[in-house]
Amino acid sequence: MKLSLSWPLLAVCMVDAAWPDPMSYRGGIDIRSSLAMVDQGQPPPADLGDRSVYGNSSLFHVWRPKAHFIAPNGWMNDPMGLFQLNDGKFHAGYQSHPNHVYWGNISMGAAWSTDLVTWHDYNSWVDPRTLYPSQLYDITGVFDGSIIPEGWNGYPTIIYTSVKNFPVGWNSPEVEYSETQSLAYSTDSGQSWIKLDFPVNPIISNWPTKFNTTGFRDPYAFQSPRLSALLENSTSLTNATGDWFLTISGGVRPTEGGRLYLYRQTKPNDWLGWTFLGPVFGTAGNSSYSKWSGNYGFNYETCAVTRLNPSGKATDDGSDGTALDVLGLGTEAGRLDHELHWPLWVAGSMSLVASNGSAQFDREFSGVVDFGELYASVSFPVAGGRQVLVGWTYEDEEGGEHVYQRGYQGAFCLFRDLFVQVTQNIDPNSPGLHDVGSWGVRNNSDGSTGVVTIGQKIVPEITTAFRSASKVSKPKATTYASGGSSPAYVPFSTQPTGRFYAICATLDFEYSANMTAVDYPYAGFRVLASDQEYTDVYYDFANEYFNVSRLHSSLVTSYNNNTDYGPLRLWQLKDAKTGVISRQSLQVTIIVDNSILEVYVNDHFALTSRVYPWLANSIGAGFISWGGSSGKVTVSNVELWDGLLNAWPDRPYDTITPLEYDGPLVPWNGT
Repeated sequence: MKLSLSWPLLAVCMVDAAWPDPMSYRGGIDIRSSLAMVDQGQPPPADLGDRSVYGNSSLFHVWRPKAHFIAPNGWMNDPMGLFQLNDGKFHAGYQSHPNHVYWGNISMGAAWSTDLVTWHDYNSWVDPRTLYPSQLYDITGVFDGSIIPEGWNGYPTIIYTSVKNFPVGWNSPEVEYSETQSLAYSTDSGQSWIKLDFPVNPIISNWPTKFNTTGFRDPYAFQSPRLSALLENSTSLTNATGDWFLTISGGVRPTEGGRLYLYRQTKPNDWLGWTFLGPVFGTAGNSSYSKWSGNYGFNYETCAVTRLNPSGKATDDGSDGTALDVLGLGTEAGRLDHELHWPLWVAGSMSLVASNGSAQFDREFSGVVDFGELYASVSFPVAGGRQVLVGWTYEDEEGGEHVYQRGYQGAFCLFRDLFVQVTQNIDPNSPGLHDVGSWGVRNNSDGSTGVVTIGQKIVPEITTAFRSASKVSKPKATTYASGGSSPAYVPFSTQPTGRFYAICATLDFEYSANMTAVDYPYAGFRVLASDQEYTDVYYDFANEYFNVSRLHSSLVTSYNNNTDYGPLRLWQLKDAKTGVISRQSLQVTIIVDNSILEVYVNDHFALTSRVYPWLANSIGAGFISWGGSSGKVTVSNVELWDGLLNAWPDRPYDTITPLEYDGPLVPWNGT
C-alpha cells in the first residue's frame, strides 16, 4: 500500500496486487508472463472478458499504437499546454491519470519533441506528470490549460482550470468557484511547474455572468493583432490594454446553449489581471448550422481562437483579405453517439461591439474538425507562420469490457497543419454550390468562382518521416467499372507485414453530363484484412459520404462496429480557357497504426476511427469497389508505406505498471 498523492485526505491508494479487482496478478503469475497465453491465431476465447483468466494489461500490446502520441500507460485525454520553446522544441501536455484506466484526479503529463514525430517523456515514463493537484483550489483536478511562452518573470506560463470540488459538467448542479483559473510557471522548460501561492491563485474565480453556467474551464491564451486593432479605440470603456487575450469555455444552463467568454489582459505584462469583455460567440442549445457542421450542443469545451490564411497562421491586423478568423469548439450533448461530443470549427470575422468595447465573432460558415472518435482538438502557433492542431482519440468500447486488460485508454491523433483552403475554377453550376455548409463561395474579379474552407493536413514532418522509415511499394493504377452488390476485394500485390502502415492514392470518378450520381460505384480500400476480419474505407459518391465500415473489423464483439462517416463533396471544375467541365479528384491518405485508423481527404476532411482486429493475420490491404450502373473510377498514384516508426524511442517496449484503486470515497471511478 501507499498513500495516494492525488487524494491525500480521503483515500488510500492500493496497487492491484493487494486489491483483487481489478487484478494484475493471476495465481501468482505476473501479467508479463501471461501475455504469451494470448493466442491470436484463433478466434477470441469465450472467457476473454474474464479478468480472473486474463488479468490487467494482459492485452496491453494487442491493439496498442506505436506511431502516435500516447501515454506510457493508464488514462489520457485532452491535449493541453501546447507550445514551442525558444530553442525550437515542442512541449505537449495531456490530461493524465497514470496507473488508472478511467478518468479521475487529473494531472498534466507531458513530453517534448524536436519534430512532432518522435517524443520523449518529461522526467520518466514511469511518472510523466509535471503539473498535478496539490492545493485546495485544484485538489480535485488540474484541467486543460494553455501556454504564454514568455509570461511570469519571462518564463513559460500556463493558465489552467483548477478544480476545487465536484460536480462539474453541463448537466450537473455546478456552483460558482468549483472551476477557477490558476497560473503556474516553469523555470526548466516544462519539466516542472511552480504554482503561485493562494490567494494570488486562482487568478480568475468569478463566473462572468450570474446566470447558471454549464461550465467555466479550458482557458485559451492567444495574441491577436486583429483584435488589438479592432479594440484600439474602445479601451476607455474596458480599461484593458494588454497584448494577450483569453477565452474560457462554457454555456448557460439549463439548455440555452454554449458560450465562449472573452477576456483581455488588463495591462501589458500583468499576468494576474484579466478583464472580462463579454461572450464573443454563442449558439442556441442543441442547434446545428448544417449537415456539414455537426451540432453545437449545450456547452462548449476546449475552445481555441486563431486567424488563418492560405499559408497558415495569419498575424495581420485585419488587412489580409485572404484571412479568416477561426474558432475551435468542443461541444457537449449534441450527438447521439461518439460520447455525445463534436469537435467543430467556425470561420468568419471579428467585429466591434461599440456599446461596451468588446468584440463578437460573426460566423460565415462552420464545419467539423474530425468525424470519428476524436474530441478536444486544440491548435497552437508554430514558427514559420504555422498553426498546428492535435486532438484526443478515445477508445470505442462503451461498456469497457476490456479496459483493464488493455491497461490504457486514449491517444492523440497525428499533428495537423491548419490553413485556409482555396479551390479555384469551380463550375458555377456545380450542384449544391450555394448550400449552407462548411464552405464559402468567392466570386473572383476575373469572373471565375472559388470555394474556401478550413484546410487541415498531417504536418509534413510526420509524413516525410513515416515514408522514410517504411518499405514503400506502389500498387498498379486500376480502373473499376460499376457492378456487384457487395465489395469486390483485390489485395495489393505486395502486402503489409503488420498493423502499421499507410496508403496514399488518388481516386478519379469520371465526369459525364449524361450520368447521375447513382451511376457511380463505391470505391476505396480494405485494411487490416483477413478472411474473418476487415475494415472498409470508401467513398459513396451518390450520397456524398466518406465511410469507414467497421461491421467486420473485429471478432471481439464488445467493440463498437458501427460505420464512421462524414459528408464530403467533390466539386465540378470548369477550365478557365476551354470551358471544359471536370470533377475534383479524391486525394486520400489512410494511416493504420494498430487500433488507430486516420483518414485524410483533399486536405480538409478528416476522420479518426478505432478498430480492434483480433486475429494476428488481420493485416492485409487492397482495393474495393462495387455498385453503380455505368460509371467508372480510376485509382492511381497508389503507395503503401509498410512499417511506419516508433514515436517513443526512449521507452522500453513494455511500459505496463500495476493499476491502483483510490478507495470508495473519491468522487470519480477510482480505478
